[in-house]
Amino acid sequence: MQRIAIVLLNNKGTETAKLIQQQLKDEVVIWGLEDRVDSADKSFKETGAHLKELFENGITIIGLCASGILIRSLAPILNNKRKEPPLLSVSDDGALVVPLLGGLTGANELAKEISRITSGIPAITASGARHFALQLEAPPENYVLANPEDAKRISSDILNGKSLQLDGHANWLEDSTLPFTLDGEITLRVSVFDETPPTNGLLYHPKSILIEIENEETTLDDIDTACKELGISKQAIAAIATNKTGPMFCAKKLASLLKVPVRIVENYSELAIVRRAKVAEAKDLSLIELKSPPEINYLGKAIGKVTVIGLGPGKESWLTPEVKQALEQAEILVGYKTYVDMVPVRVGQQRLASDNRVELDRAKDALDLANQGHNVVVVSSGDPGIFAMASAVLEAIDKNPVRWQNIDFKVCPGLSAMQGAASLTGAPLGHDFAVISLSDIRKPFDIIEKRLIASAKSDMVIAIYNPASKTRREQVLRMKELLLEHKAAETNVLLAKNVGRKGEQTHFTSLAELDTDMIDMRTMIIIGSSKTKIIKGPNQTELLYTPRDYD
Repeated sequence: MQRIAIVLLNNKGTETAKLIQQQLKDEVVIWGLEDRVDSADKSFKETGAHLKELFENGITIIGLCASGILIRSLAPILNNKRKEPPLLSVSDDGALVVPLLGGLTGANELAKEISRITSGIPAITASGARHFALQLEAPPENYVLANPEDAKRISSDILNGKSLQLDGHANWLEDSTLPFTLDGEITLRVSVFDETPPTNGLLYHPKSILIEIENEETTLDDIDTACKELGISKQAIAAIATNKTGPMFCAKKLASLLKVPVRIVENYSELAIVRRAKVAEAKDLSLIELKSPPEINYLGKAIGKVTVIGLGPGKESWLTPEVKQALEQAEILVGYKTYVDMVPVRVGQQRLASDNRVELDRAKDALDLANQGHNVVVVSSGDPGIFAMASAVLEAIDKNPVRWQNIDFKVCPGLSAMQGAASLTGAPLGHDFAVISLSDIRKPFDIIEKRLIASAKSDMVIAIYNPASKTRREQVLRMKELLLEHKAAETNVLLAKNVGRKGEQTHFTSLAELDTDMIDMRTMIIIGSSKTKIIKGPNQTELLYTPRDYD
């Protein structure tokens, strides 16, 4: 399944875009130019920059716009036709579908599929794709062409009438309209063996070899030894296989080196195995040859993954590229309902939202889903490591370290609320600062008091999270009282409400004049040091900052 972005520059192509989105079985997001497109999943401001970002992130682009716009935007960054994602231009009525780039990565096939959806015409210009319904240079993803440098010459010879023979078995070649004979001048060979390509032909390796490992001490040298002993090409390796109690750390390491996935296989009897072979010199390692390249997603089970991400305070432009990618690839989103609702809905993505006070249960649910082989993203606002879900997930792992040992885990940082608030008003965090949550749900308030006093005595700037709710008001009153005992009454204070979201507000005050009735759970408080001051910036704008020099 590929990630696809449909790009709209006006409303004319909206109906066609939605039809394509509904019919394709891929992950499709409709992007619309801000202030020009009324109905889209997401919006963007600058066309060229947005197209480049999508393209550089490997996302297939379907532009319902003039081809020239796409070409001019992306021409400066084109450099590798074997890796670049498909780029297609489609007329707003879907009548014309033009694959501009990515013939080797699936553009022609996608053009045909879109044409079937829109009843349009696929304007495919690649000779092989037009005449034989395939490109010899671009085999399916579960095959590898061993001598791609010969593909153009061989394709040209076939188009010029030279006869052709198939040595081996591959449905995608047999189902094409290639003119095969029994004794053709050109040979297309399909083989798992490490051999020299035909003198006048092409060699394809079907990725139908599984490397089954049983020992944490297995190395890449062991795999090399086994492949050489049996004459197998490493390009024919489809996956590293093990069972759920197998050497998972080793399997992940080897898979990373070979650039193949790890699959957890419990029942080999379900596979069409041609042979299973062991080599004495390779530690507890078997090579399993399957009858045909497997569909990886249906081969055993994947290693699950939990990624904890931070959405930032809420503004989409503050979302990091790493977080965007994690959200796009996630099968399941898990999080507090308010934060999950901030993520645009994506076709095929499951969403499990829950109440704000069940962090540990939510973390366990995410980890258990990953144990089942799913790619799970745990959603936090701000930065996930600051009073958020990264700590909750690790707390769950800490309490049961064996239960989730075979999954992958990652934390993607986000922009914190204090950073967002600071950026709106200047640089109040320009020197040493402390970060304290006033919530006493998970720690006693006497600990909070000690930390407030210590921070105030050391003359640090203090960023306050979770200051007050509708029912919890006494903590923020006590905070003000304690700080006034150790900080000057005129100390500058920033109140920032709904940072990065609708209704965003900022307000400067002093510690003595701080009106606690203005504060709720959506308020970020930044209390300055003795050096924090308000200045007049450009256009007479008031800015708050803490100098880097303390003198």
